[in-house]
Amino acid sequence: MSGNRLLYSECLRIYEVEETFIDSLQESGLIDIVDQDNDRFIEYDDLSELEQFIRWYYDMDINVEGIEALHHMLARVRSLQSELNELRNELQFYKSLEH
Repeated sequence: MSGNRLLYSECLRIYEVEETFIDSLQESGLIDIVDQDNDRFIEYDDLSELEQFIRWYYDMDINVEGIEALHHMLARVRSLQSELNELRNELQFYKSLEH
């Protein structure tokens, strides 16, 4: 391991996943694999998403294209929830001015 990164080979061993699966996630832009000093690493910050992708792929039998779609949809839902919260706060502010 190096700093805030997990060695790629350790990731494969720990999560017991196929290299082709991880590579397909990288090819689709869902995770980043860092090449440094003739080694490959995955950032610790990406591990929680990787774990979710692994569950979807192996436990729920969702292919990489489906994972991409779900990931995009969940990101959009989070964005809309954030926007909704901002609008609610703004509405509360304007309502407080009326009194």
